[in-house]
Amino acid sequence: MKKSLAILTSIALLSSSVFASDNVVTSPSNSQVAVQKASAEHIQQLVYTAQDKRQGDDIRADALRQLARYPNQSSLVAVARALKDESATIREAAVIGTDPYQFEHRWRIVAPLLQDSSSRVRITATTSLIRDYSSMSSEQQNAIEPAYQELLTYLKSQPDTDSVLLLADVYRWHQEWGKAQTLYENLLVKTPNNVQVWLSVADNLRAQGKDTEALNSLGRAIELQPQAANLHYSKALTLVRLDKKAQAAAAIEKAAKLAEDNSYFWYLNGVLQEPIDIAKSVQSFEQAYLISGAPEQLYAVCDIYVRTNNDQAEQCLAQLEEIAPAYVIEKLKYKQG
Repeated sequence: MKKSLAILTSIALLSSSVFASDNVVTSPSNSQVAVQKASAEHIQQLVYTAQDKRQGDDIRADALRQLARYPNQSSLVAVARALKDESATIREAAVIGTDPYQFEHRWRIVAPLLQDSSSRVRITATTSLIRDYSSMSSEQQNAIEPAYQELLTYLKSQPDTDSVLLLADVYRWHQEWGKAQTLYENLLVKTPNNVQVWLSVADNLRAQGKDTEALNSLGRAIELQPQAANLHYSKALTLVRLDKKAQAAAAIEKAAKLAEDNSYFWYLNGVLQEPIDIAKSVQSFEQAYLISGAPEQLYAVCDIYVRTNNDQAEQCLAQLEEIAPAYVIEKLKYKQG
């Protein structure tokens, strides 16, 4: 059980094409290479635009928000610089740009904005950091409390559904489970088909260790929205926590098929299918890589090839060797014996 949860935690950090039914991972096509090159150029352009003070605030802010989808060292440098910009619009957008980075790094660069001169910057910074309240030290929790109260005051003044949902989520992150649940239940009365509310309800119950209740809630949600891939994904995570691995594998397979091009779901399907159906597991890892082209997912393909003595193991290792450090290759070859 603990091992399964550790795997789920680690793959949450992964980035998210053809399907090779004969278990062969093909090299990227010319079109794939062109797309990857264009993507790299696009990221560099966003980094440049975000830091170009000749551009208007709206243009720079848009670039900073887009950088949240492309976390790397250059993006982080651009975002960190923008957090100190004289423009509140830029600082607020930069906070959004920090979203994909680990909490310890985000706290260090975003926490100063909890006392920003702009209320909207303070609110955005608080929303960004409060999600990790359970990971904060007591000193950090004390430091964010005044900003948290300000965020509550603001959200309570907003009557729209999105703000009410965010208020409920903020209560949940702050570990005020009862207040969160009350708001979620009110929202479900008004918007029973709102998938995001059902997902938040499940998260609220899981956070309290009420996994069976979370599973029952997700079952009701799936009856209402059977084609919502994220509901099946959430169900899979809950089933893993309940140590129902076969059912978890069935749920994540459903999520992957519904989402189709979500490489993360296919990767997780590979993880959960491995002890049940190795062929299905291998195909899922392949599908994840061929959708995303991510080096981490190519590693997963090579890893399972090596561990299952697949005929394509050497070919995969040669492909991985072009982009991975030597010690990574050595580690995989060691598994070959």
